[in-house]
Amino acid sequence: MIYLIALVASLTGFLFGFDEGIISGVLKQIQADFSMTHAQVGFMMGLMPFGALVAACLIGRFSDWSGRRMVLFLVPIFFTAGILMIVFSSSYILLCIARICLGASIGMSVVVSPLYIAEAAPFEIRGKLVIYFQLAITIGIFISYLINLFAVDVLPWRLIFSIGLIPSTILFLGAFFLPESPRWLCATGKIMAAEMALKKLHGSHYTSNEIKAELELIQESIRTESKKSMWKELFSKKMRPVVALGMLLFFFQQVSGINVVIYYAPIIFEKMNLGSDYANLLATVGIGALNVFMTIVAMRLIEKLGRRLLLILGFLGTGIALVLVSIITYIDLPEIRWIAAISLFVYIAAFAIGLGPLPWVMMSEIFPLKIRGQGASLSAGTNWAFNTIVVATFPSLLHDVGISMTFAFYALACIIGLFYSMRYVPETKGLELEKIEKYIRTGNPLRKLGRK
Repeated sequence: MIYLIALVASLTGFLFGFDEGIISGVLKQIQADFSMTHAQVGFMMGLMPFGALVAACLIGRFSDWSGRRMVLFLVPIFFTAGILMIVFSSSYILLCIARICLGASIGMSVVVSPLYIAEAAPFEIRGKLVIYFQLAITIGIFISYLINLFAVDVLPWRLIFSIGLIPSTILFLGAFFLPESPRWLCATGKIMAAEMALKKLHGSHYTSNEIKAELELIQESIRTESKKSMWKELFSKKMRPVVALGMLLFFFQQVSGINVVIYYAPIIFEKMNLGSDYANLLATVGIGALNVFMTIVAMRLIEKLGRRLLLILGFLGTGIALVLVSIITYIDLPEIRWIAAISLFVYIAAFAIGLGPLPWVMMSEIFPLKIRGQGASLSAGTNWAFNTIVVATFPSLLHDVGISMTFAFYALACIIGLFYSMRYVPETKGLELEKIEKYIRTGNPLRKLGRK
């Protein structure tokens, strides 16, 4: 049952991936229809992560008040509204408003879905289930790339966007069958409801005594919570390393340039002079397929190798790949252009195994229950702040300094992230959320958690 529940909750990630991928194939048509300049394209593209930034900063506190499940209803409602505004948009301004609405939907989803899954999942498979969310993102990207490949020259771009109404409807209906987070129920004093939720989540895999033991562990964690206000607790001395970890992982994730590659993949391949528009779209589909495959690999490895090692491998691979892309595009010799394209595929593989899923997993694990919603909001807010900056500035950077220098900057960010991960990232594999919280409250160095 827990796998099915995690799958439904992860559909929010599919909406995220669909929006990211679908616009990459129709961007030229939209730009032509609305006669947009490079700056207007960047502004319009940046509004989605801006809307997500605002929603991510607000939704954590709201989910602490209303419950995680309520937000899972709001996500498809906002997404559907955004899609409909795009389909019927008659002006650049309405298109921009639609992008903000879509961003709000996605901003809510990236905060609450990983939290919901982590709070519902047994600790021994928690990392794998949280990666469902990242896997859903990659599948959404891949499917939207496929749609672009086969439909971009056949169907109007508005009709292509309307396909997004199908998964948003499925998510809305599926949310009716999701139980509330048992940890949120305990935190709000609904102990009987929490026990019922645990029984529904774990089914026959847990005995009645095991469920009661988990319920007692959650209650004990709540009883030992600090009496400080939420914001004072979040920025207290013991929590500063936790907040720093959550924010910095997402900072490095975004300044690695991933959403530049996802949003602008056909344009990037075009700048590499690889071939026709169809060849560029085909290469983009390959990027999407590899992203899905390597995220599945990450799911298989996360509970074996742990969070920290996968993160280190991810930064190492992305850093090397981006350095090669920068060098090859700077030299720009026709006979070695293929190396830049291959390097971009290596970059995606490394990102999908480390930088992609691990920030979401660790964000959902490291914050104590009392401040988990706010902590996740702050972390995801960092994600969207730098997503906005990177995505909005890319068209101008590409035009002003070229592809080589742009990717050199992203490579530098990955190299710095590698050294940060080796030094400061803890290991949360195999630890219950309550045990992680207990360690953090001791005030011992966060980086030593779970490391031998």
